[in-house]
Amino acid sequence: MGVLDALDASGLFVSSAGQNAQLESFAQRGLTKALELFTEKRYAEAIPVFKRAIGTSPRSDTALNAYDYLAKSYLSLDEKDIASAIKTLQQSLRLAPERAATHYALGNIHYEEADYEAAQAAYAQAVKLDPGTTHRYALGQTLMELGRYDEAERQFLKVREQSPRKPDADFGLGQVYARQGLASEAISAFQRAIDVKRDFWFSYEEMGYVLVDQGEFDQARELVATLEPKAPELAATLSRYISQKTPPEMVAVYSTSTFLYTLGPRTQVAALGDYLTDPGSQRTFSMVLQFSKSMDAQSVENVLNWSISRSLDTGKADGYNFNLPVPATEAALPANPSSVEYDAETGTATVFFAIRQNDSGDATLDPYHVKFKFRGQDADGQAMNGRADEYTGFSGIA
Repeated sequence: MGVLDALDASGLFVSSAGQNAQLESFAQRGLTKALELFTEKRYAEAIPVFKRAIGTSPRSDTALNAYDYLAKSYLSLDEKDIASAIKTLQQSLRLAPERAATHYALGNIHYEEADYEAAQAAYAQAVKLDPGTTHRYALGQTLMELGRYDEAERQFLKVREQSPRKPDADFGLGQVYARQGLASEAISAFQRAIDVKRDFWFSYEEMGYVLVDQGEFDQARELVATLEPKAPELAATLSRYISQKTPPEMVAVYSTSTFLYTLGPRTQVAALGDYLTDPGSQRTFSMVLQFSKSMDAQSVENVLNWSISRSLDTGKADGYNFNLPVPATEAALPANPSSVEYDAETGTATVFFAIRQNDSGDATLDPYHVKFKFRGQDADGQAMNGRADEYTGFSGIA
């Protein structure tokens, strides 16, 4: 190459470098304008300005920053444009595949969309490039969602090694153990997180869920009381979960019942009401029973979920007819109600059943020891509390 050729080449290099610097300057000014629009939450207007900044200097650091905020703009629109946000970050990674923050941002989008396989791949790459606690924690959460509990546990343990004075790792471990039904281990992990940070309210909430699943409702309610003044939204969520999981109970009988359930042994059936004095006559009675929570109407109104019977002795002389022999004149009880009506507003069931006078007109009954039992479920699918699923006049709710 001659001297003139060398000078020409040098001039071209200087010219090219100057042009690139000028384009970078234009791109930077465009980015500044776009960021102003983004800060003002004018996302739709900011998007084309970010795109112009990228197009002006597509291989610069300015372009990388513009890609970041362009993706955020798509996600901040009233109607999120998830596909465009993902495409934007993928374009950014083609320019700078070593940027861990971009892989992490892409993982976040996939995680929010419940695409855990894609999220795991993005987070794993972020950890490979920058194995910090934020990236590891996100990877652990995603592995847990995929049911890969051993791998998730390893990630959280590494997070704890890196940041032993932060609660996140033990919180994540508690979630992993809870997912596997390891209640004791989960509670211990959540408690460690609380010991590290007393106001780590999410750990109280998650511990409450484990306690509820173990049937420890009173302990869970104590956690609700702790959360209410400091984290009322978490307290409300846990309280709803407690309500959903608490087995329903019979709690009262209405005095509007047409069945005189307080009358004792050897009560004349004729005394229960009109139309029962004649031999072979029959009358339909009702009992209005109160539940402790909203019930599944179809379950309550299914007569096969109910039974009507004579109470059995529990060793306290509380059996039907005080455990004395039942006379031959005793009226027969129907095994099931004839119908049941559920009132969702009041949470009550009206149980209808028939009592028949015998053919000699001298039938007796012990209303006080007639047992009404329900084996259905509530609106949340919970079965009845076995200690409060029946009613008899002598004992109230069993």
